[in-house]
Amino acid sequence: MASTSEKGHAKNIANANLLNTFIIQLGVVYNPSNPKLNLANLQTIYTNSFSQQQAVNTLVAPYSVAIDSREIIFKPLNRELTKLRKAYKATEGVTQVQLEDFMTIVRKLKGLKKSTDNPSTEPKEEQSQHSISQMSYDQRTNNMDLLISLLQNTPNYAPNENEYKITTYQAKKASMLQATQGVANTFVPLNNARSIRNNSMYLSEDNLIDTFNKAKDYLFTILDSNSVQYKAIAKIKFKKVGQA
Repeated sequence: MASTSEKGHAKNIANANLLNTFIIQLGVVYNPSNPKLNLANLQTIYTNSFSQQQAVNTLVAPYSVAIDSREIIFKPLNRELTKLRKAYKATEGVTQVQLEDFMTIVRKLKGLKKSTDNPSTEPKEEQSQHSISQMSYDQRTNNMDLLISLLQNTPNYAPNENEYKITTYQAKKASMLQATQGVANTFVPLNNARSIRNNSMYLSEDNLIDTFNKAKDYLFTILDSNSVQYKAIAKIKFKKVGQA
């Protein structure tokens, strides 16, 4: 499902196309002295923003799939670690100190905070959110390494059940590493595409929002305020995403 922010970008682009359509219908009546407001320039801005948004849309799905794949790997851990604790506790010769060490590692493995339900799509904020989340998953993977080391160095820990074997947890660690790297690999191009899109639409000197709002201002100078066209154009809004 598209986020509210992504829908906001798409709405601005659609409105740019709509305003261009109105201008085309006006014909020679639309004749601004500012060359940046010429129809040809407005159409170029629209086309570029449309293409840039399409690039973002193409990269959202791989990133979402990578996030979901990582969750599939990490989510069952809490339940699995609870069962592993019992297998570890049942091992001959395990001391209370060893069990406490085990639980210290397990608590860290279970300690990932849930990420925000509505992550930002602004590159700087998204970069920060991703970095925090990635670091948390990296820390869990590192703690899995500590858990494996503890199991390897516990005399008599040799369970018959596959789900408790050290090799099973080594395989889990490998999957965790692969999943976290998959998220990083898909995030970087998505964040770059959003940065390019946002610069074109909101940040550059001749960005879409400011330029099309100026085009509207010019239109209001040549149209009768009581006309159907004036009233229709007045309803076309261009807003920087995240602003009221």
